Amino acid sequence: MSIQPLINDKVIWRARDLEHSVDHRSVTGIPTGFKNLDRLLYGGGWPRDALVEVFFEKYGCGELRLLIPGLRSLLAAETRWIVWVNPPFIPYSPALKTLEIDVNRVLLVHPQNHKEALWATEKILESGSCSAALLWLSEEELDSKQLRRIQTRAKEGRVCTILFRPLRATKQFSPAELRLCIESKTVSPKDEITLSILKRKGGWQVNNIHLPLLWQPAELTREYLTARWQQWRELRNKENP
Repeated sequence: MSIQPLINDKVIWRARDLEHSVDHRSVTGIPTGFKNLDRLLYGGGWPRDALVEVFFEKYGCGELRLLIPGLRSLLAAETRWIVWVNPPFIPYSPALKTLEIDVNRVLLVHPQNHKEALWATEKILESGSCSAALLWLSEEELDSKQLRRIQTRAKEGRVCTILFRPLRATKQFSPAELRLCIESKTVSPKDEITLSILKRKGGWQVNNIHLPLLWQPAELTREYLTARWQQWRELRNKENP
């Protein structure tokens, strides 16, 4: 049996075709906001229906700002939710608003344990009601079987599923379609992060990808801050008459 039909249908890719495989492919992914990163990713952006792993050493190294442009694109293109499962910190609503993230379409899920987190994740991915899911799961309890289930559910529900993991997990097997590692411990003074692509669909590993985090929260006017402060005081007075 000839494999040529499989090659023609792009079911099988050849290494010699890799250099041109992204540039000439139709854009089906979610734009990352970084042209040099989009050029390296299958579909020209974040996968819309797969598990993506982001590895880093400590929180606050730019892992969320890396995703902000993609989340904005999803919110503009779809009406579904963006869900955060078991975030380690309470997301700061004013900061998200200034980065043009509609917090009214952000759903936070705070499970009591790893079992509940997995159950909630699967139900969310199966529901068809969200376009992206951001996950923080217990690394000590997470195994390859659970990762495969998440990957399968992400495909079925057409959900861009981002799992944040520590650097030590890079050595473990994973069915994730895309695996990225943030090399720098913190965002540099130039507001730049350095990424490595450990695994990607249709390509090899790529190191030393420099991404400038150019966007900053918009400056807030005195009038805006005064109005927000008055709104908070009125709400507080109602709660504590």
